Amino acid sequence: MPINAAVESDLDPAALWACWRDEGDAAAREQLICHYLPYARIVAATVFSRRTHSDVEFEDYLQLARVGLVEAVDRFDPGQGAQFKTFAAKRVQGAVLNGLVRLTEKNQQISVKMRLRQERLAAAKEAAEEAVAGESEVVPGASSRSGDKLFRYLAEVGIGLALGILLEDTGMVEAESFGNETRVPSPEVSYFRKTEILQMRTVLHGLVERLTEQQRRIIRYHYLQEIPFDEIATTMGVTRGRISQLHRQGLLRLRELLGNDARCDVSW
Repeated sequence: MPINAAVESDLDPAALWACWRDEGDAAAREQLICHYLPYARIVAATVFSRRTHSDVEFEDYLQLARVGLVEAVDRFDPGQGAQFKTFAAKRVQGAVLNGLVRLTEKNQQISVKMRLRQERLAAAKEAAEEAVAGESEVVPGASSRSGDKLFRYLAEVGIGLALGILLEDTGMVEAESFGNETRVPSPEVSYFRKTEILQMRTVLHGLVERLTEQQRRIIRYHYLQEIPFDEIATTMGVTRGRISQLHRQGLLRLRELLGNDARCDVSW
């Protein structure tokens, strides 16, 4: 039977299976998927009702169930004698459960990343306030105007965040260094810019060794192992406030060492 007639006449599942499995008709496959979507929703709702946390929304459960349904439709062989729903049940549920593991891990990673960014921003702000205040004390009358202080403060925050990106070694600098796509640098400029960044990163990681033992441990834990401050505090047996203080001191010391290093032509 021509598939157009099959679709238009709204054939029963048995006829659609024959069109799909015997003739490989994609329209029949699509109609089968649509026919069993309510069943996929039931499976998704059943798994959702048994959830132990609310990190993933029902729509994600449903999407995962749809993926499992499509895979089941593609693999099912009516000639084996089993009912499709019996065949599909474990596959749809398995697709949901396996997908939830990946989604949960991803959400947890995103949550940790957000915590780290918030902590680093707060640390950069504290370091900036300390640096600007210290500069005013050393040089009486320095940055006396509010506009000058604000500019210096923002510059210091930017320096702190830049140090964090270099320490983290995520490739973010390379990805964001050149701005929008309408001003793509030449291969030569791109190469030398990336080379400079890599050299500065290497120097910075070497300078970490010149920090105090506690500062060094915190920098390594936080940037290289991506451990939040509260977990570092538990590991080191000190308060979170102390970790934040040592981290801030470490950033300021790294900024000083990097600025004095003859290998780096850096204007702060």
